[in-house]
Amino acid sequence: MQKLVTSEQIRTLESEWIKKISPQWSLTLMEKAGSSLADVAKEYKEPYLIVCGKGNNGGDGIVAARYLHASGEKVSLILTSDESVLSDDAKANLELIKNKVQCFTIQEEKDNNLSKMLSESNTVIDCLLGTGTNGKLSPLFEWIIKSINTSHKVVIACDIPTGINPDSGNVCDVTVKAKVTVTFGYQKIGLLVYPGKRYSGKIRTIDIGLPDIETNLFLLDDDFLKENLPNRDDESNKGSFGRTLLVCGSKKYPGAALLASKAASSIGSGLTMLASSLEVFIRIAAVTPEVINVEFDLKTILEESLKSSVLVIGPGLTTEPEIKETVEALILQASIPIVLDADGINVLAGQKEIIKKVKNEIVLTPHPKEFAKLLGINIDEVLNNKIELVRSSAKELSCTIVLKGPATIIGTKEGNIYVSPFSNSALAKGGTGDVLAGFIGGLIAQGLKPSLAACVGVYIHGKTAEMVTRDKTVFSLLPQDLISYLPQAIKEYI
Repeated sequence: MQKLVTSEQIRTLESEWIKKISPQWSLTLMEKAGSSLADVAKEYKEPYLIVCGKGNNGGDGIVAARYLHASGEKVSLILTSDESVLSDDAKANLELIKNKVQCFTIQEEKDNNLSKMLSESNTVIDCLLGTGTNGKLSPLFEWIIKSINTSHKVVIACDIPTGINPDSGNVCDVTVKAKVTVTFGYQKIGLLVYPGKRYSGKIRTIDIGLPDIETNLFLLDDDFLKENLPNRDDESNKGSFGRTLLVCGSKKYPGAALLASKAASSIGSGLTMLASSLEVFIRIAAVTPEVINVEFDLKTILEESLKSSVLVIGPGLTTEPEIKETVEALILQASIPIVLDADGINVLAGQKEIIKKVKNEIVLTPHPKEFAKLLGINIDEVLNNKIELVRSSAKELSCTIVLKGPATIIGTKEGNIYVSPFSNSALAKGGTGDVLAGFIGGLIAQGLKPSLAACVGVYIHGKTAEMVTRDKTVFSLLPQDLISYLPQAIKEYI
């Protein structure tokens, strides 16, 4: 699992490391960053145009220009401020290339030198701001970025494309669209979440000699999944892998019950029980013979929960008043972990306080609209502040929150944030969330902590979708494909 950082974390780490080693170490870090940036640039065609701001991100670009020039590459520099206001390290490095590398200063919009230099280059390197983006860009920067984006050149971003907020992933009205982002030390979380991820391109993380960092931000990866799939001892029986009890489905949405229960069973639940109407059960029994019917009655469900390992509530339930009463009663009375999805969340709109009253742990799996309803806020507030809302809500409600979408974000009650690397439009289809709820429930049944099951479930769900779309394209994935391709996905990790 890879560590992610905020802009403040990386600034503090660098500052403390420089103090510990030597005041001159800042120049060494810039040297390593700039030389690495040059190495990546050499994978693309010269001539290179490096556009630099006044800070250390611009300094990295100036160092890169020196290395490119020294290796015989054609390179030019654009400065966006007077030399006198450059950072000390950037200024020191500029002195080393004066009279060697062509350098223009552009401080006004419509300066013809920019269009001329863009037309003469093949690769543009963005060293304007790095992690310094915070709020609206200046008119000069907006004009430069528009010119870069419309030049149709290969664009390499230094540390983070200018215009992406490194902490939230939000973007400015005008943002550099990079083919590659070369980031240093640790990936900034804003590169991995939308809309920032859309502008980041391929991310290359370069080790520049920074020490280990304490963080509560992580990117899920293959190593994480290999380490955390449930153990399956050969000397086992169906009781060894738990009971998943699902409260799902309705006359209108019988398929949700089918998908969620089959997903739980397919990912390894020892026994899978479905509390739904007899009508629903009869309609799906032919294709889910492994699923056991439980009467859809509060008393019966609570009695069955005493023998179960996890309760999955919500897919396809509808939001009728009697459903709301049942969901609230189960949340308050059940003593086992709960996975709450779809209509299980919708019936609690504006009533988030009830989540605090669970007797065990609870995992919420909303999409942004459901999350907004639960919190009683506008959906734009969720979309503009995803990371912080997931973090603060998970801590406040003492639960795990899985905010579904491209680059799904998982928050835990301890304040940790986990980001999925997967963004797949094929998953933008009704029913895929029901499968995810079933996956998470089935993993909890096998003994994974709910927060860990949420992360494992999200990752294997995304990995499976990748495999399906390789065969069927992003248009044609069906939710049940995630279940049928699951064995193929798991095989890669066992």
